[in-house]
Amino acid sequence: MKPDQPSADGAATAGIHQHHTGAHNPPLADEHIPARSWYALLILTLIYSIHFLDRTMISIIVEPVRKEFLLSDSQIGLLTGLAYGATFALAGIPLGMMIDRVHRVRLLASIVAIWSAMTALSGIASSYVQLLLARIGVGAAEAGGSPASLSLISDLFPQRRRSTAVGIFFLSTGLGAVMSVAIGGYVTAHYGWRASMLIAGIPGLLLALVLVVTVAEPRRGATEAQPPAPGKAPGARDAVRYIWNTSPVLHLMMAMALTAGGVAAMNTWMPSFLMRFHGMNVKEAGMSLALAGGIFSSLGSFIGGFLCDRVARVQARRRMDLGVAVCVLATVAAVAGLAISSNWSAVGLMALSNMLSFVVFPAVYGSVLGIVITTMRGTTSAAMQVLSNLVGYGMGPLLVGMLSDVYGGEQSLRYAMITIMCVCYPWAALHLWRAARISAGKSAQRGLNN
Repeated sequence: MKPDQPSADGAATAGIHQHHTGAHNPPLADEHIPARSWYALLILTLIYSIHFLDRTMISIIVEPVRKEFLLSDSQIGLLTGLAYGATFALAGIPLGMMIDRVHRVRLLASIVAIWSAMTALSGIASSYVQLLLARIGVGAAEAGGSPASLSLISDLFPQRRRSTAVGIFFLSTGLGAVMSVAIGGYVTAHYGWRASMLIAGIPGLLLALVLVVTVAEPRRGATEAQPPAPGKAPGARDAVRYIWNTSPVLHLMMAMALTAGGVAAMNTWMPSFLMRFHGMNVKEAGMSLALAGGIFSSLGSFIGGFLCDRVARVQARRRMDLGVAVCVLATVAAVAGLAISSNWSAVGLMALSNMLSFVVFPAVYGSVLGIVITTMRGTTSAAMQVLSNLVGYGMGPLLVGMLSDVYGGEQSLRYAMITIMCVCYPWAALHLWRAARISAGKSAQRGLNN
């Protein structure tokens, strides 16, 4: 990777139009956000909460599934992890390229209907293989959910309000977590895991219909101060070259993946940590995770989106500067939470760390959507999502487990989690800092040229 390579704004390759990086945001002729944009954002947020619900339900019902089908831990690992993650990664880039070429509202409605149907079909699976195939279908379809939504958001909201919109969009993780606990816990306890999967699939089918009937496809580049030149979406080779030669985007993608790694490591191991070192039972540890990973993460994305747009009023790169600050603070809060002996102080500090780390997501997405050309937003968002899932969510929890085994002793998990927190967040801060400095340099160069 060549993260420090200077490039023209957008680092245009052959056949790709240059695009303003947004280091300075010229005022739009009309700053008013129409009600239809806020309505569309509401529907997109509800859809992504269903994405989160359908993604996590299998983990909540895994014990009754294991007992019914007499599964080994390896089979459970394949069902809950690789079957979803691998197909999610493989489908991500092709779906991202489709998003840049086709009617996004119809495409999103189609894939929401597919993953919701696959979730519902899981409830009538008569064998492990059928359940595994349904899970593969969920992973493949959900790969297009976030990129399609973010591409739509970029054309519904001007850059000055885009991080706010993205922050509201990521409130969906908290809503999805609440629904997962409600459906996965209550319904499974009273009616069984099959009823839970059937019920979890219904909202998405309804929302797919609402989306395609009530939300209009926005014109690409509709909210840009300078409308983009018409042109076709670039091919795969040009897309890779474009991203590779756009240094700020590379840095932002790495910051996103590393932040995701820290978040995944913290949230995956938090229940085990609380049970081992603070004597909590499963219920208490689960509620703590719901608080930190659901409510506080949603607050972080919502507040972060608003703050990002506030600080970016002078220069868009200040979104990245804010990201640097919250990464540093998230590291301090995480280490303090992992080191402290008080039960609820530990939970509070880890929740605070989660909230701070989720500020990075609207900061990164808001910055990237303002840099890349309009016909590359779906592909770039998909590439970021794939990288975050493979490098971040894939490696973060795994590295904690490996380090814990290497360290050994009663405190091994504590030291392993502290190590990963002290690597992921500061490293993400470094990439955000470089992205901000490169953007500032280009802004200064444009001033000299003018």
